[in-house]
Amino acid sequence: MSDSAENVGTLELRPLPYHEAMCAYLKEEEADVWHWYASNKVRDEQAEAVRFELLKSTYRVDREAQPETYARAEDVARKLGLDVPVTIYQAQNPQGPNASLAYVPGEAHIVLHGPVSAKLTEAEFQALLAHELSHFLLWRSWDGQYMVTEQILSALTHDPLADTPHFASARLFALHNEVFCDRGSLLVAGDPLVVISMLLKVETQLDEVSPESYLRQADEVFGRAGAKTEGLSHPEAFIRVRAVKLWADREPDADRKIQEMLEGRPALGNLDLLAQRKVAGLTRRLLDVLLSRRWMQSEPVLAHARLFFEDYVPPEDLLEDPALVEDLRTDDRPMQDYYGYVLLDFVTADRDLEELPLAAALVLAEKLGLKERFTEIARRELRLRKKQLETIDEDKEKLLAQANEDPVSP
Repeated sequence: MSDSAENVGTLELRPLPYHEAMCAYLKEEEADVWHWYASNKVRDEQAEAVRFELLKSTYRVDREAQPETYARAEDVARKLGLDVPVTIYQAQNPQGPNASLAYVPGEAHIVLHGPVSAKLTEAEFQALLAHELSHFLLWRSWDGQYMVTEQILSALTHDPLADTPHFASARLFALHNEVFCDRGSLLVAGDPLVVISMLLKVETQLDEVSPESYLRQADEVFGRAGAKTEGLSHPEAFIRVRAVKLWADREPDADRKIQEMLEGRPALGNLDLLAQRKVAGLTRRLLDVLLSRRWMQSEPVLAHARLFFEDYVPPEDLLEDPALVEDLRTDDRPMQDYYGYVLLDFVTADRDLEELPLAAALVLAEKLGLKERFTEIARRELRLRKKQLETIDEDKEKLLAQANEDPVSP
């Protein structure tokens, strides 16, 4: 047993922050859709369709034929606090040893793929069953709101008007589901090394693996910058084992670290619904700082700001936002360009302000670590000669000081 196993028994299995945030977002932004799905969670015809598909595509294992398998599954269900009938199936034409859950309210249908029960030790097999039953737990518990969330995200991705944020949100929700279910495995197994061993055998199809060795391998991966998942429905093994170990060790910052592994920094071409709203909030904070100078609050400038946010009201006093530097930090070039073009929009919104908005934008871009890219954009889009832009850059503080002493009336 590993050192981390001593703490496992007192861990509490709860949805991850991403689950909670996405659920809250859909309740707020898609209230009518939420109400419909919450009232029609899984209708009878949907449940019957799942049962019929299982009859067509699997071999249903009789309890009398494999009483030990049923006993293990029901023991795992009890440990997870589930009091539901369990039915075991064997998949036809499996791709490899694994298991999956077919969801029907009030019924746990577990599908085994390949000779998975023979490949795993008894403890590993229980950890696998716990992973699948944790899907059931997540969807049934907490008033079923995470099942509703998943159904809405799935529906949004099938809409003809579906866009990148819808697909990105469904993907991230699925990835967080797997982390949640790995935590369920850990609670039942009682030892992270058992869970990690199970994951590795399923992923590699090997008969013998070393979880300790793979933990060191995962540490090597995270010793390099930029390690994040590229998985579509399941995170890579190195991410899953690290997430299990962080939770088993009661790492205080575990959820944040897991979020970084699954989401990374926002990339403009792959924002989910939550990141899209976050970027909108950052954009508003960016405008607040840029437009906090009284002379910048002319009618054309404020009219342009209200194209971004209909209810926009500028700050009454000169505003500093020190946290904005870290919050805007990104290695994504398109995202840097986005913020650069937002600044440029307000440089050109009121030509009567002449060079002052550009001076203010250069000062702000420098503070935010965006100056190099913003300068490239400004020079190209404003068709400025290199010397012109350098002169304004050199004189920017003096220009702003003079403007603040003799403010332009808005």
